[in-house]
Order: sequence, then structure tokens, then C-alpha cells
Amino acid sequence: MSSPLNAAVPAAFQNGIANLIAADGTQAKVLVDALAAAAAGVTSPLLFGGGSVIDITATSTDAAAKDVILWLGQVLTTTGAATGTAAMTVSTITRSTGDFFLDGWRPGDLVMVFAAGNAGRQANDGVLGIVTGVSSATLTVNGTPFSALTLNTGVRLCRMAYQFRAPMAASAGTNGTSASVNLLNNGNDGSVLRYEKKLGLNELLAVSAASAVSALPAYINVSADVARY
Repeated sequence: MSSPLNAAVPAAFQNGIANLIAADGTQAKVLVDALAAAAAGVTSPLLFGGGSVIDITATSTDAAAKDVILWLGQVLTTTGAATGTAAMTVSTITRSTGDFFLDGWRPGDLVMVFAAGNAGRQANDGVLGIVTGVSSATLTVNGTPFSALTLNTGVRLCRMAYQFRAPMAASAGTNGTSASVNLLNNGNDGSVLRYEKKLGLNELLAVSAASAVSALPAYINVSADVARY
């Protein structure tokens, strides 16, 4: 039996999980992090980078109905040697070396920062800013959404795209009555193709609550199944 030319077969599968609680407010959390290629010399599994999200499910223990938002992000800038010292004020992101414009930033972009994978969240992780100005050393955003701090090495500055907002019934998927919510093939997603979501090696998925989850012990849980290539 012949095989399709250049057929892509998943080399590994993984899960992404994000839990949203009252303390998160409307800040986003990474659901599926950027899917990097395997390190040099690693062949088992042989990963070229990127993948396909094949399922996303959201459940809630919140007694109030809540909406969740799915975001697609592109990692355009990573703090470190390429940026020198990087920091945030309430309305800017700055660097001491390199060039935001050459990284691809433009006025009108939506920006979120996320700590390096497996690193603790910083105060501004998942806070949305609207870029109003770009220079080599500074991104300026609308209003004052951030708190001032120095950015640790490995923080990712991501250009975000709002995918869609999905309603969740009270206690969806956890009360034995209301179903959990499918975010991959959701009716509020206007995409023509929505049975899998392709992610390049510099792309990630994030999720946020449209309004803060009720006080603990309420939470919203979002999980994703990912095929890696």
C-alpha cells in the first residue's frame, strides 16, 4: 500500500491544561505552549516543531455562568541576549538592545507577555495591551494596563489574535446536568475549518475568563489534546 508523499505522522501526543480562578481576573494563561523542535541529536521522538490541537474541552465548578475566551499567540520577541535588559512600565515595554520593529511589531497589534515555559508567572503575564507605538527600543500600549517590573530572561512577548468567546453554563460539565463546552468545534468560532487547529513552532494558545471567576473554590478548567510533529 502506498503512502501520501511527504505525509506528516504525529511523533508524540501531549496535554495542555489551564485552570482559571478568581485571582486571575481576566488575565490569560497559556493552554498550549509553543511546540519547539527536538534538541540537536534527539531523535526519539523526532520533533520538527509545531503540531495540531485535536480537542479542547472546558468545564466549570462556578455556580454562575461565565464566558471563556480563546487566544492565538505568535512569539515575536523573547527576552535575553537579543533584547538585553527588558522591562515594563505601566504603558511601555522596553529593551536595551535589538529592535522591536525588526521583530515584526506594528501599531495595532495586541500584545501579551508570558513567562518562560515552566517558570513562575510574573505580575503582567496574560495582561492584554494594544500597541499604539513601535520604536527599536520601546513598545507603547494604550492606557496603563501593566505594572512596572523588570522582565526575566526567557519571557515571551506574543502578538495575540482574539479567536472567539464561548459561553459556559453554571457548573458546566461538573453538575451532572450541563455539558462541558467544546472549544475546538465551537459554534462561536467562525472558522471554516475548526476540527483541528494547526500551530507553528512559534505559536501558542491561551485562554482567559471574560469576567473573573467567582471566589474559591470555584474554577474553570480547560484542557487540550495536541499531536506534535
